[in-house]
Amino acid sequence: MDLLVPDVPSVDPAANLALEEALVRAVPPGPLLRIWQNEACVVLGRGQRPEREANIAGCAAAGVPVLRRASGGGTVYHDLGNLNITIAVPGWAPALAGDLAVLVAGALRQWGLAPAVTERGVLVGTVKVSGLASQLTRTATLAHATLLVTTPAARVRAFLAPTPPDSHPLDSRRSPVLPLCEMARGVSVPAARSLVLAQAVRRYGPLVPRAVSAAEICWQERLIERRYGSGAWHTTGRAPTERTEEARWTTRPAVTCTE
Repeated sequence: MDLLVPDVPSVDPAANLALEEALVRAVPPGPLLRIWQNEACVVLGRGQRPEREANIAGCAAAGVPVLRRASGGGTVYHDLGNLNITIAVPGWAPALAGDLAVLVAGALRQWGLAPAVTERGVLVGTVKVSGLASQLTRTATLAHATLLVTTPAARVRAFLAPTPPDSHPLDSRRSPVLPLCEMARGVSVPAARSLVLAQAVRRYGPLVPRAVSAAEICWQERLIERRYGSGAWHTTGRAPTERTEEARWTTRPAVTCTE
């Protein structure tokens, strides 16, 4: 399995979300692991509505952007106390999210915890510590997971909306959350990263570091210009066209990538 090691690691949420989709668009040559972090932000699932998922006023007051990813799943809060774990593979792999959940659970057991893999993510008792989402295409599949390591639960609750009074099929399935640092001793983000890497080696064999490919960079730049750099994408889930004022990518030559 390859281990993606960018030349310059980024914590910029829009750039990281664009790279996630770029991994699928470019089609990885083989299984790929990526471990990454974002600055403070709220990230919606592909079809979710911001007003149902995020505390819009609270996010605006704190300067916490509300963004949208290309994968499904529920809304999550990211900051530097949260670790993001991604596996991408070529081809159609609908079981990939489940495999990633098993990887996360295996890492948590190294801290003496007893995690359970459920359809809602990875839980320890009734507390959710990791949520998962997938993006599947005919040519590539990506699954990513969050791992709440040191971020206080109160901070997560402050920026996410409570359960709406009316139900909607795409609404997040709310669960109590608690960071791992309150469940086990010696938990830190670097320690969590090391455990995830060690568990990946156990499950998949040696990890071969590689840089982001030219095709992945090309797609990332194109997606930032056409989607992730646009307020329209994040609020409505629709990319802007060349005729809209928010189409920032028209200010530079179009990025060409293999479709």
